Amino acid sequence: MPFVVIITGIPGVGKSTITRLALKKTRAKFKLINFGDVMFEEAVKAGLVKHRDEMRRLPLEVQRELQHRAAEKIAEMAKKEPILLDTHATIKTPHGYLLGLPYDVIRTLNPNFIVIIEATPAEILGRRLRDLKRDRDVETEEQIQRHQDLNRAAAIAYAMHSNALIKIIENHEDKGLEEAVNELVKILDLAVKEYA
Repeated sequence: MPFVVIITGIPGVGKSTITRLALKKTRAKFKLINFGDVMFEEAVKAGLVKHRDEMRRLPLEVQRELQHRAAEKIAEMAKKEPILLDTHATIKTPHGYLLGLPYDVIRTLNPNFIVIIEATPAEILGRRLRDLKRDRDVETEEQIQRHQDLNRAAAIAYAMHSNALIKIIENHEDKGLEEAVNELVKILDLAVKEYA
């Protein structure tokens, strides 16, 4: 039976770090896939982009087609082994927010769990300013909070179309990374019991 856990959070929340550390601690054997990487591979094959940060500037209809192709590829992989899918619930584009997993994509993936990583807008802004490897748009704390609010709303819609459970994990500076990692480990271990 295909088994997919989606982990999401806005850029700078610490999602990739938490995911990597949780996979080292859990007994679960998940294949980690980054949805954006699969989309990027498809976009490069089509000659549409050269750098990943160019993806969000593509026309919306092109982004939607890339999302659909990526979902089909990942759904096939999930038939062979459990997938931990690192992705964005919503993507800020110059035209507005794009759903990361629109209806046809979420139905194709059919996740079992949706995990949202969150932090305060000030923490996220600080992390973004320290990460010089990515070319990110500058946002205010208010815009960051709005984006997190939209992610929660999107996750609810995704769960309605897939019957997935939703879990919110907070990654605050004062609590430490370890607590967030342990929360994700619990979910992955539970998922393994469900998958077995």
